[in-house]
Amino acid sequence: MNRDVFVYLSGPITAKHGYTVEENVAAAVKVYLECLRRGIPAFCPHLSGAFPSAFNVDYETWIAYDFAVIERCTHVMMLPRWETSAGAVREKAHAEALGCAVVHSLDELS
Repeated sequence: MNRDVFVYLSGPITAKHGYTVEENVAAAVKVYLECLRRGIPAFCPHLSGAFPSAFNVDYETWIAYDFAVIERCTHVMMLPRWETSAGAVREKAHAEALGCAVVHSLDELS
């Protein structure tokens, strides 16, 4: 396992633009598992926030949580369709403000 990187996966969760929450989570988990297969430690917020309506946690609390995790990461990977997610747009801006590397593919990490 590569101990020099810790990657935050940023992409849509909320059902929008013809995609369900389940489809968005499945897409993120696919990348997360590929990270593990390649020995790249990663954090997949889709696993902790896949069903936000099931919890009494407001949106800004989720974003604050995401930002706290990003502050501990070396990279933020933007998942497909990230531009359609207000949260992912904010996560990218936060990462860039911190000077955290922003990538768009696993190959950029290798």
